[in-house]
Amino acid sequence: MLRNKVVVAVGILVATASAVLTLLPWVDVTRLGVPMRWNGLGKYVGEYREHYGALLSGMVNSWPGWIVLIASIAAAGALVAATRARWLPVVACGCAIVAFATVVSVLVFPALLVGGIKHELGASGIPDRQFLNPGALIAEAVTTTVLVTCTLHIALWRSRRKPSYAPATSSRRRRRLSL
Repeated sequence: MLRNKVVVAVGILVATASAVLTLLPWVDVTRLGVPMRWNGLGKYVGEYREHYGALLSGMVNSWPGWIVLIASIAAAGALVAATRARWLPVVACGCAIVAFATVVSVLVFPALLVGGIKHELGASGIPDRQFLNPGALIAEAVTTTVLVTCTLHIALWRSRRKPSYAPATSSRRRRRLSL
């Protein structure tokens, strides 16, 4: 029982970390000589963001980051309430799988995140992968992998656990019946 509580706590912690990792730069073109970065939610977080932030936000696709953020928060919420309902660990596992699949799809197909920024910056000949920040995306993939593992463990544990039934008669009633 204690081990499962620890797994739930780790799952909630990792889901929170996964949600926070969407605020790190996922698109980073500083390696190409242009000091510009966008986080997973599509917001410009590079230099002079106070001045250029509103103009440059939205140049990258923000839906992968929003999917990961919402799925991670939903998984954490389902894990918090997992002791109340039998089906919530399955919901948490489904949300974690959605977050993991989104991050992996961005790593495999960088054009999903990069979008039209290549053409906006005049760098059409550069591969999409050069625009990604691999450190942040790999960290996101690792956290969502741990989240899937924790939620899968809890979902499988809950499905194998036999419901505990109260005894048909109480101990006081059994004593009276035996007299």
